[in-house]
Amino acid sequence: MAEPDGARAGRVDTDLGRLAGVSDQGFGHERNEDAMALGRTTDGTVAAVVCDGVSTSYTPERASRAAADRALDVLLTTAGPAPDRVRAAVSAAGSAVAALEHDLGGRAPSCTLVCALVTADEEITVGWVGDSRAYWLADSGEARLLTTDHSWAVQMVAAGVLDEGAAMRHPRAHAITRWLGATGTTEPEAMTLRPAGPGLLLLCTDGLWNYLPEPADLADVALPAIADGGPLAAADTLTALALDAGGRDNITVVVIPA
Repeated sequence: MAEPDGARAGRVDTDLGRLAGVSDQGFGHERNEDAMALGRTTDGTVAAVVCDGVSTSYTPERASRAAADRALDVLLTTAGPAPDRVRAAVSAAGSAVAALEHDLGGRAPSCTLVCALVTADEEITVGWVGDSRAYWLADSGEARLLTTDHSWAVQMVAAGVLDEGAAMRHPRAHAITRWLGATGTTEPEAMTLRPAGPGLLLLCTDGLWNYLPEPADLADVALPAIADGGPLAAADTLTALALDAGGRDNITVVVIPA
């Protein structure tokens, strides 16, 4: 079984009551190249950002941290329609990563990003670049993946070259086609959801979804955990699942009931 909270180096737990997250180094990396940033405002709006550093880039952990912090600041401090705030947040995050120092060979820091803005009236807007994901998990059986990976595998399936199973087994399956950094893009995809009933929003890196990609399976794990212990318990339970399955990658999980 996974070690209890506080027993692992390279782990951060954040509990804001209304939302919570866990970022864990896992067992396959020497450092945690993921980052998360969570916040809320006095009007009941909450925001979260999850980033995954591209391991082949220079100082990917700096890219993730810079992007997460900058995007959260914009989400919480700007006004206007939620989709505009999300796009502005991703643009600002991309600029922050692009401004980081390169190595002597010219390699630039880079990362993926998924973010969410949940307003007081429970409208959810999600934006993303890369293959970090957002899911809507609900008791009603409406659990679904909200994002579409910017990855080689998804491109091959969309083009009809490979079926999903073959694409995901290919060595290039997880090669991303969009990222934040000097050579990446700051143009995200975005979507808005107004849930028909209660559920939870899950943001995560591939350190979780590689082990449990299906929305219904995630719901089966997360919903009982949040009912018993709240958002942090749900995030911890999902993180433990990934660690117990091998924890080959960094794992970041943010849970927002809505």
